Amino acid sequence: MRATTLWTALTLSTVLFAGQANAAKTTYANQTGQKTIGQETSAVTHIASGDWRVERHPEGQPGPQMQPGMNPYVAMDPYGQMMMPGMAAGYAPNGVSPAAYGMPMGPGYGMAGPGQPMMDPNVMPAGHLGGHGCQSCGGAGCQSCRGGHLGGLGNGCSACGGAGCGGCCGLTGGGVYCGFSRGIGNAWDLSAFGGRCAPRWADVVVDATFFIYEPGNNNIVLASQGGANNPVLDTDDVDFTNQGGVRMSLNRAFTPGGNLEFSYMGMGNWASQQGAYGNGNLFSPFSDFGTDPVGGYAETDGGDLMLYSSSNRFDSFELNYRRFFTSANCWWQSSWWVGIRYVRVDDDAVLNTQGSGGTLEYIVDADNDLFGVQWGTDSALKLTTRWTLSLFGEIGVYGNRATQESNINFGGINIQETTAQRRASMVLEAGFLSTFRIVPRGTLRAGYQIVYIDGVALGSDSFNFQTGGAVPLNTALAGRAANINDNGNALYHGPTVGFEYTW
Repeated sequence: MRATTLWTALTLSTVLFAGQANAAKTTYANQTGQKTIGQETSAVTHIASGDWRVERHPEGQPGPQMQPGMNPYVAMDPYGQMMMPGMAAGYAPNGVSPAAYGMPMGPGYGMAGPGQPMMDPNVMPAGHLGGHGCQSCGGAGCQSCRGGHLGGLGNGCSACGGAGCGGCCGLTGGGVYCGFSRGIGNAWDLSAFGGRCAPRWADVVVDATFFIYEPGNNNIVLASQGGANNPVLDTDDVDFTNQGGVRMSLNRAFTPGGNLEFSYMGMGNWASQQGAYGNGNLFSPFSDFGTDPVGGYAETDGGDLMLYSSSNRFDSFELNYRRFFTSANCWWQSSWWVGIRYVRVDDDAVLNTQGSGGTLEYIVDADNDLFGVQWGTDSALKLTTRWTLSLFGEIGVYGNRATQESNINFGGINIQETTAQRRASMVLEAGFLSTFRIVPRGTLRAGYQIVYIDGVALGSDSFNFQTGGAVPLNTALAGRAANINDNGNALYHGPTVGFEYTW
């Protein structure tokens, strides 16, 4: 039932955020010379139209056919000058050329004289610093090569494998524009939304999470061997490993520079078990380890085996309004968001005892329902037009309704105890992320994330071993007050890897 409700909510959210086939993701210029780009057709419409087959002029007419072997991304004007995509033939070499792919052009902005290749304004010519870059290139286009100035020997072209400066490629550059700022492995930025100054955007984000769970509970001794001063099992003995989960975000443009974002995170389930073994000499906290009553209870004391099991899971749903900002040089981008969030934390604890004359099973199911508001921010550095590093964090204040339901089974008797309590809680989330755009609409992402929840009830904290020394055990447990402790905390952290898609 829980899984059905979850996937129904995700499906309805997807329909809500992706209802229109043509996503109206207008970007608005906020820097001098930056281009405002309007609505773009969907990927399906674009492919079906066949527009991707040819480069078109602003008037919508096909441009001149490329000769075999020519770079489809670099054209030549009548003066023999290299042109960027989107520039019309016959432009004024010293005038202002059209902005294409979000890159404004003008005098002094990557322009060169007739017959010379255009320069990327973000790439320093090789000869500028080393002083010998041009001579070493033999007139083959030194402006494009970054190798010469690094060693100071003017051998930038030879570092390109003899292919000439225009053929330089590698991890930090490619094509005729070699250089860290031009993007990895490709001379042209693949973004269709304004180049490096475009706001960071993705319609759908899906991450696989590999979190480990660390409970912040009160350590309680569960078994002692031969007396109270020799503990052999406690609630801190369980050890949780990394478990797979998912995080998904759906975004929809809402205001200029802002969007609505729905996110879900969860599906992880952590479980662990530890045991203590003896030879008729294990005692439990029900009898204060064999002292009250003396010798303990037949179901819990003087036994050979005690097992402790714990499991935990959490789910998070949030709806935020996010606002984007871009620095003057576009290499720094940031955003803040505010929204509402619901978090559910379920934590179970089970103690099994084998006493001298019977067995007992003690199950505690603690549930936490947190509703609240949160605020967050992030900051991203665009190392290239395709590679970004970012940090993010958010904090929220929540009202938590914590409940616990216990079942104690022994000798055919079942004792149930239930109680609930309300309190204020906090959720803190932070991490870092690296993203790399591999295709115009697809981006890979990987990072590390932590989620810290304070003020929750954990099953192990809500064990109640009070008996007052009464016998038999069913008499000692009958009519006592139910116990709940909601002062625990939960920490989830681990690596994440995923994919962003924009249509």
